[in-house]
Amino acid sequence: MKLGKKHIILLLLGSLICTISIAFTTVLKKPKEVSAVLLTKERVFEAGNAIVLDFKLNTPIKTQLFIHSSFGSNVIDSDKDDTARFIIPEFMANKKGMVSYVLLGESENLYEGEIRIIPNAKTKVYLESYIGPPSIIAGGEDYTMQIIVPTDSYDNPLPDSTAVLIRHQFLDIEKESILQSKDMIGWANIFSYDQSGRILLFSKVGETVSKEFSVEVFPSLPENFEIDSNRKHAYADGNQITEFITSVVKDEYGNIVSDGTLVEFVIKDAKGSLLHTQGSTVNGQAVGKILHPDHKDTWQIKAYVPGMAESNTLTLGYTQVLNDFEVKFGNDNREITIGPLISFMEQLIPDGTIVKIDIFKDNQKVDTKVKTSSQGLVRFLLQEGFYDSGSYDIQIKALGVQKEFKNITLK
Repeated sequence: MKLGKKHIILLLLGSLICTISIAFTTVLKKPKEVSAVLLTKERVFEAGNAIVLDFKLNTPIKTQLFIHSSFGSNVIDSDKDDTARFIIPEFMANKKGMVSYVLLGESENLYEGEIRIIPNAKTKVYLESYIGPPSIIAGGEDYTMQIIVPTDSYDNPLPDSTAVLIRHQFLDIEKESILQSKDMIGWANIFSYDQSGRILLFSKVGETVSKEFSVEVFPSLPENFEIDSNRKHAYADGNQITEFITSVVKDEYGNIVSDGTLVEFVIKDAKGSLLHTQGSTVNGQAVGKILHPDHKDTWQIKAYVPGMAESNTLTLGYTQVLNDFEVKFGNDNREITIGPLISFMEQLIPDGTIVKIDIFKDNQKVDTKVKTSSQGLVRFLLQEGFYDSGSYDIQIKALGVQKEFKNITLK
């Protein structure tokens, strides 16, 4: 049968189309999907042990493992190029917690999962112990807290319900108890006793014992107390010292207050003026010292531990030591000599006694001069350059005695 030209062309076109169709079908054929299976059976590991994740791939390809924990994120390669076997780094394998991971293929995530790392109970136990505050007040209301954090060798807190033994000693008292740790710690409140002193504390987990801690139990707030006085004589010589002495200051439980407790002595004189002195307790007693007044006076003394306690009121009288003194004017009245100042036994007043003169002119005070005695005498000089010639009134005060001289003429 003879084919025409037209039929031959159609036959060639059909063959070409069939060939192209077959080739296009081969190019669009979907590649085989890559899958992975985790071969490692464990999901829980002890800290410090080697952690290996081994995967089986249906098609060998290059893979990486993305890992994440509370200590950070990292991407690691397999230990060999032709396997999907990964070793978790030590900085993650040594710390408790969850570790999530993703197996990465060339263009997709092949597998996701997570593992849990727990403390290693087979290692030596370490204790982190904390005590605070380091001092408390006697009476049974104040307390210190004892906190224990048991860990493994990798500093991982041991699991909850770990048994923690705590013990403390105070005077002749010894107590111990067993705690169950919770949320990583074991803790207890240690209350004070009525007595003051020192509490010794320690803790133990397994065979591991903490170091010894101490907490000071200080006395409670002081109670009211008594005061007394001590003086060589009752004369107002402005020279001797009067001591004010407290009774032994204690708290309500009979504890002597801590050394260094400040006691303030407040003195009210006959004019209502207030004087102050203070002392700090040593073995419960405080001593305040003050000079005698330099004139006849009556003092009322009361002591305070500011804001906490007070004493009785003590009354002391001081007798006039000087009844009169001599005054001599010389050098055209510009030199004033006062004395000798005679004390209560007709002896010279001790050196350092204060003598004051007030100088008036035309009823106006123009100056005040103060000096201290030496060998019972005091001398004042009224220099010409400072005090013009004329008539002056002069008042002299010494040890509560006052003398006035009118119309003293300075030349």
